Amino acid sequence: MNFVTSLFRMTATWLVATAMIAASLGVAVTTMAEAATTPYATTGRLNVRTGPSTSDEILTTLDKGAIVLATGGISNSWLPIQFGGKTAYVSSQFIKKSTSAGPAVIGLAGKKVTNVNVNQRTKASLTSEITKVLEKGTTVSVTGRVSGDFTETKDGSDIRWLFTEYLSEQVDTTPDTTPADEAVTTATLTLRKTASSTSASLGNVPSGSSVALTGSHDDSYSQVVYNKQTGWILTGYFKPANGSSFSIPIATGKLYINATGVNMRSAADVESSKVTVLNYGAELVASGTKKNNYSSVIYDGKVRWVYTQYTQSKAIDTTQNLGSSSLNRLERYGKAAVLEVRENFPQIVTIGGWRSSSSYSSDHPNGRAIDIMIPNYKKNKALGDKIADWVIKNGNRLHVTYQIWYQRNYRMTRGSWTKMENRGSDTQNHKDHVHVSFYAS
Repeated sequence: MNFVTSLFRMTATWLVATAMIAASLGVAVTTMAEAATTPYATTGRLNVRTGPSTSDEILTTLDKGAIVLATGGISNSWLPIQFGGKTAYVSSQFIKKSTSAGPAVIGLAGKKVTNVNVNQRTKASLTSEITKVLEKGTTVSVTGRVSGDFTETKDGSDIRWLFTEYLSEQVDTTPDTTPADEAVTTATLTLRKTASSTSASLGNVPSGSSVALTGSHDDSYSQVVYNKQTGWILTGYFKPANGSSFSIPIATGKLYINATGVNMRSAADVESSKVTVLNYGAELVASGTKKNNYSSVIYDGKVRWVYTQYTQSKAIDTTQNLGSSSLNRLERYGKAAVLEVRENFPQIVTIGGWRSSSSYSSDHPNGRAIDIMIPNYKKNKALGDKIADWVIKNGNRLHVTYQIWYQRNYRMTRGSWTKMENRGSDTQNHKDHVHVSFYAS
């Protein structure tokens, strides 16, 4: 037997032995073919979507501080992530790179089944304490989070860890309900696939229908089971049934946010904690109380408060006609900014928006940029300066990424102006207009 043959047999024997030991301990053998992933942390509540667009379906909404695993780089303000065994997308506006190793959210919470006898552990480590051995076929509650080769589960109120490969791939998201969760609807409601007014409809729930509450609430929606379908209905439009009791307020109607970057607070007080930031056109469920110039709403199943001045009872059409096809094709952050520019600077008569191509960026073709044209610009630089200063002061609220004015670039994250190269004409050097780009909405 020559040296090469001997080496081959030794290597094969080592691989087989390693695989056998790994199987007995619950360790996965990592191959070079595995795709590298980069952890990112969410800096605010964040929708996970099926595609890189606000028109794509929302799979779930993550809370601030959640860790996701990127499968590629940011492209056109969208980041591809690992989710549910497929690629999903999140807006890059509310994420930052993280040094955390997990646990990371890679799927929906629900139930999985063990496919072998498996050790249940207190931590995501082979050296951690074994609390019990689960038999093959045991149903477990998974949280949707993983850490290395382990999946996070809940055993009652305790967090426990199982080796991922010893669980079924599919997750059953049908929630558990109890008779105490029973309710009766007080209005005809749309049963939505996810907690969003733009989510796909699963059908109507007539007024007076019996539904089972799961205990989950998200924004203005509550999760229910109706006719064996799990979906989301507007919060507050139901009452307890069969002796059930819960503390969710009764809805009195809807309110709509008529400004951008509006704070929702935990109390009717500007000093109270900020719950979230609302965008222009956001739909809220009102609970009918006013206090200290604030109006009460139902959010995540609780009473919250928004400044009354920034609300109205009439729905806001964020696809409204802004006077040109170019402006009508803007995403909502751009549209909201156009309305504010018109209100604050009545001298402006021309604003450009979407166009099919751009020499320098993809913002215009993606509907994420506007050009505020300065009338009589050679004698009116002061107006352009005033608008540029206004954009800086309101940039975070308006979701601005950067602006260009008078051959200079101002990026919000940098906080200063940078001189640009001479591109040729006054238009190319942005001396006749202020260019403003926005995050994806």
